[in-house]
Amino acid sequence: MPTYQPDHYTILGLDDQRQNAALGAQTIKHAYKKALLRHHPDKAVKSPAKTTRPSIDDIALAYKTLSDPVLRADYDRTPNPTFTRPAQSDDRVTLTGLEEADLDDLDFDVDDGVWSRGCRCGQRRGFVVAEAELEKHVELGELVTGCRGCSLWLKVLFAVQTDGSVG
Repeated sequence: MPTYQPDHYTILGLDDQRQNAALGAQTIKHAYKKALLRHHPDKAVKSPAKTTRPSIDDIALAYKTLSDPVLRADYDRTPNPTFTRPAQSDDRVTLTGLEEADLDDLDFDVDDGVWSRGCRCGQRRGFVVAEAELEKHVELGELVTGCRGCSLWLKVLFAVQTDGSVG
């Protein structure tokens, strides 16, 4: 099942500015404000077709990444950027609706090879975690994943077993 992998430039409506090294802070800030209005749950025009839109947190992360020259340079160097949190620092991204759960509290789907949990927004498999994601975050023993249906977040805590398995 494909997942929504937002691109920061697309989220802010700056696709045509992707290669513009002189992209200014004011332009990014203006695009951020427009994106917030365009995708705000109370302001956005409801469409009868189900379309995946970026959450407010997606927009905030895009703005934070593109407005910081160091984070933007790192993001631009990535060959296929996907939705990830920036490296941990004192200036962390604030995630609305962050809950915490142990990996053992999530349901494991043997057929798909992923752990999942329902979200309070009603999405049955709102939070989905794959083994590959866990392996990327093994040193921290935690990862943060967003709900597929809303702007809520789940911090998944886990530990590596002595036999090398994740649990």
